[in-house]
Amino acid sequence: MLLVAGMPADQIDTVLEGFYAFGGAPEIMSPNDYATAIRNYDVLENCVAPDDAHSPVARYLISLGARMADWEDRVPFSASDR
Repeated sequence: MLLVAGMPADQIDTVLEGFYAFGGAPEIMSPNDYATAIRNYDVLENCVAPDDAHSPVARYLISLGARMADWEDRVPFSASDR
């Protein structure tokens, strides 16, 4: 599903490792992590049905959104950063 969603193959192992280790997206620890999270979120949100909250991809997407929100709460953010 991640490849079909257009996620670069070199990012899939990292995403899956985080999903298996943390039950979702890993914590965002740097601006680079945040930039990667935005790209991944933008790709995946177009591949998940609006009423899907239970598939592995949907659960990952939900947890990624929560991690992004947590980062935005902790770090000064402007619209130009996105």
